[in-house]
Amino acid sequence: QCDNCPLSTQEFVYCPIAKNLIDVVDFLQNAPSSKSLKLTIETIQRNYWKNTSIQTAISSLLGIYMVTSGCPIMDKLRPMARLHLPFADADETVFRAASMYLLAQFCVYKKGGQPDWELTNLTKIYDEINIVNQSFCKRLQEIDGIKASTNALSTLHSFAQYVAATVDAAIVDDIE
Repeated sequence: QCDNCPLSTQEFVYCPIAKNLIDVVDFLQNAPSSKSLKLTIETIQRNYWKNTSIQTAISSLLGIYMVTSGCPIMDKLRPMARLHLPFADADETVFRAASMYLLAQFCVYKKGGQPDWELTNLTKIYDEINIVNQSFCKRLQEIDGIKASTNALSTLHSFAQYVAATVDAAIVDDIE
C-alpha cells in the first residue's frame, strides 16, 4: 500500500493500480528498455505514430492504466484520460493539467462554489500523485526483469514532479 493510500486494507485486499498493471507488467517482463520501435496508436479521433523506445511506449500505456485503475489518488487525473495525448512532453503535460484543472474550477464557480484560481490544490494533487509514483517505482524495482516498466514509470514520475514544481499562477502568465 502506498504511504498516502486512503483505502482500507480490509475492504481492498489488492491495490487497484497493481491489479490493473499486473498483466501489462507480466507481458512486458524482460522487454529491453532502450530498444527502438515504431509505435502506432489508433484512436477513434486520430492516429499517432512515433519512432521511440520501448520505455517511452510503456510510459504512455502505464499512465492510462494507472489513472483508470480506481485508485482514489490517481482518479483525479481520470478526466485527462479521455483526451490522452500519447508521447506528450513535460510542457504539454503541464498545459493539459492546468487547463483541465482550470476548467474544473470554472465548473465549481458556475455552481456557486469557491474556485481555486491560484492552482493551489493542483500542486497538492500532483504531490500526492508523486507519492504513488514513487511507491510503484519501489515495488517494480523489487521484481527482476522489468526494467522497461520501471524506467517507464520513472518517466511518468518525472513528469508529475515537473507539474508539481511548475504549476502555479505564474505558469498561466507564461502561457498567456
